[in-house]
Amino acid sequence: MAAQPKPLPIETPNYLQGGGLIGWLTTVDHKRVAVLYALSAFVFMAIGGIEAMLIRIQLWSPENHFLTAGVYNQLFTMHGTTMIFLVVMPLEIGFFSNFVMPLQIGARDVAFPRLNAMSFWLALAGGIFLHLGWIWGGLPDAGWFGYANLTERYFSPGLNLDFWVVGLLILGVSTLASGLNFFVTIVAMRAKGMSYMRMPMFVWAVLITSILILIAFPPLTVGLVFLLLDRFFGTHFYVAAYGATPILWQHLFWLFGHPEVYIMALPAFGMISEILPVFSRKPLFGYPMMAYSIILIAFLSYGVWGHHMFATGMGPVADSAFAITSMLIAIPTGIKVFSWLATVWGGSLRMTTAFYFGLGFILEFTIGGLSGVMHATAPVDLQQTDSYFVVAHFHYVLFGGVMFAILGAIYYWWPKVTGRMLSERLGKLQFWLTVIGFNGTFFPMHFLGMWGMPRRIYTYGAGLGWTSLNQLETVSAFILGLAFLVMYYNLIKSTLSGEKASADPWDGRSLEWSIASPPPAYNFAHVPEVRGRDAYWVMKYGRAGSRGVAMFVAGQVPPVPESMQAPPTEPIHMPAPSIFPLFIALGLSIAGAGLVMGLWRLIILGGVTLFTSAVAMGFEYPSYGQEPHDLEEIAPSSGGIDLRKAGLWAFLGSECVFFASLIATYVVYKSRNVGGPGAGILEIPLTSVSTFALLMSSLAMVLALNAIQQNKKNMMRLWLAVTISLGLVFLGVEAYEFAHFYHQGLAMQTDLFGQSFFTLVGFHGFHVSVGVLWLATVWFASFSPKFDKSRALSVEMAGLYWHFVDIVWVIIFTLVYLMQQVKGA
Repeated sequence: MAAQPKPLPIETPNYLQGGGLIGWLTTVDHKRVAVLYALSAFVFMAIGGIEAMLIRIQLWSPENHFLTAGVYNQLFTMHGTTMIFLVVMPLEIGFFSNFVMPLQIGARDVAFPRLNAMSFWLALAGGIFLHLGWIWGGLPDAGWFGYANLTERYFSPGLNLDFWVVGLLILGVSTLASGLNFFVTIVAMRAKGMSYMRMPMFVWAVLITSILILIAFPPLTVGLVFLLLDRFFGTHFYVAAYGATPILWQHLFWLFGHPEVYIMALPAFGMISEILPVFSRKPLFGYPMMAYSIILIAFLSYGVWGHHMFATGMGPVADSAFAITSMLIAIPTGIKVFSWLATVWGGSLRMTTAFYFGLGFILEFTIGGLSGVMHATAPVDLQQTDSYFVVAHFHYVLFGGVMFAILGAIYYWWPKVTGRMLSERLGKLQFWLTVIGFNGTFFPMHFLGMWGMPRRIYTYGAGLGWTSLNQLETVSAFILGLAFLVMYYNLIKSTLSGEKASADPWDGRSLEWSIASPPPAYNFAHVPEVRGRDAYWVMKYGRAGSRGVAMFVAGQVPPVPESMQAPPTEPIHMPAPSIFPLFIALGLSIAGAGLVMGLWRLIILGGVTLFTSAVAMGFEYPSYGQEPHDLEEIAPSSGGIDLRKAGLWAFLGSECVFFASLIATYVVYKSRNVGGPGAGILEIPLTSVSTFALLMSSLAMVLALNAIQQNKKNMMRLWLAVTISLGLVFLGVEAYEFAHFYHQGLAMQTDLFGQSFFTLVGFHGFHVSVGVLWLATVWFASFSPKFDKSRALSVEMAGLYWHFVDIVWVIIFTLVYLMQQVKGA
């Protein structure tokens, strides 16, 4: 193994200084990663904005031929995809969560810094992938929701949808890695004294958003995998002519899609809950209920996806159930609106740009929420669905809500990020241009929708009465575009020559304002100890000040406590830079490009690059948090939770949802045979042998862990070898079984049973293969002299994954083999 990274010097410049290009390419500092996210998001924001402007030009007049129908479809598809996956989520999850959350909980970095860097490079790779259609065959054109059958090869024969599928899969991996990272960071790395009910509301929002990411993205991943198999390997998961149903895509997509709305909305709620108290000079009203309402929103969001499908004919029972849950979710959201208004009411208000956007958020988001309640009623939804009324609702929630919060957060936290103040004059100009442009663009769409204008049409007839409102929308859209040009100018001007920001320019309430602007590389010279809610406010004013309006005289802010200003008295160990996160993203991108272009050499090259980079990153440095003193130097652990264990458990929880989605699809499709042999071809005796081998491998894994805990390295290697061998036996039997089925007339493309069976069992086999490679890597590493019982956790981690794979197989074997035979009898 490589040597320990050198300790960080005491006299460390702020995180923005030093390193040059190589420093930025290899950085694992959560603040630098956040800046990289912001830069990429601002670029994609400009691209998405240009796409929106072209759409509005096309709709300026009836029978307009500025764009062809095909180009128009590409633009609105990429506008939606870009704004959701490449702008809003990177800004909220990548920028603000990355930069602010670790500072607010008193940590020196996130739980897994290199995984964090990998998440960014994957996000950038996915964004580039989505736009490669500019070079090969045009952009995706089936809508950002990708409804089947439009996405099938027959209807979209080019490479454009191929890039869309692979790009979204790469982005999904990036987002899942971020969600896992932030979940573990908040659960295990809070400063001493920061209980859950003392966390800033933004941290609460990031925590619950991370959980939503872990359980909402697997269904989308499964849906995209099915689409990828349809487009590349000849299956028919969404083709009605083969007995399948296109509605399967809608269930999988909206099972992700509606939690995704709250994956975007909850961080916005957290941002507003930070901004309003600071500029109202009051603590957040109803803090406990705000926290509980975030949890309730997340819980309910996973049970409302069907209200997007009222028009598909699910039936009165399903429609009623989803209508009720959709109405219920308005209750915790209403609690939040009431809490924000009560926070502002009676406060000592400071009318900054951030506060303007906070107030604008409340108004605009409430309008979007009210129209959303309308859509919870099935009869109303049936009239409004696929009309411009839905476009208006969607934008009032995501722009009027989420984007207003993001813009407010930019003006609020930009001084902390760059050490420079943004211009308040330009900021307020941007705010009023945004309010005028936004409402002028999207409010008339409510009327157009009620007058019958359908969404996703590229032109309209002259006698329909839609022209004047469309022209108003187009003019307003350009006003909105001007507002963002003002923002870009303000960002660039302030970064180059703006007024220098103090550590605490707003008299803030949370810990990020207790350190310099911009922060040093190590964040906190001395990890703070939290003594109450609004931790930094308590440091400045005491507990009495934290419970009411503080003493704010003539714009003066109490000085930062000396304990927070003092430089570190000894070197601080920080995560060292690494190039391997970039190489991992590069390897996955090469493999994806090879898949799209049908070049197996590229697929193999990308796979080898991905695997070797992942292994190299694992052995690059000893894991931080492995030794107690390392963990305490980065951030004290809350409750002694091991970071790696918490991360693996979170990952396995997400994997449960992934396999549940595959199993549910198998249950729906298993009996829809179209001429194939069906489940009667399955051979229980042979599969029972491989099942026994896999179960015995778990016993061998337990013995291997027990051996290393007793420092018996030879015995550990023996039992690891047994585990690996039994795993290979299982894979060998499965490969033989697949080949045997093929010769008996059952292939993945034969019928729905075949494709659902091979996909479910094949993905489990892939997980077993990953486990075998993991165990083999640990086995080789065990020959190092440094590998002793202190490294037992490495074996335990591999064992947890292996036991999970075995448990999943027990479920699959019972459901696919045993229960099918019982049913046949």
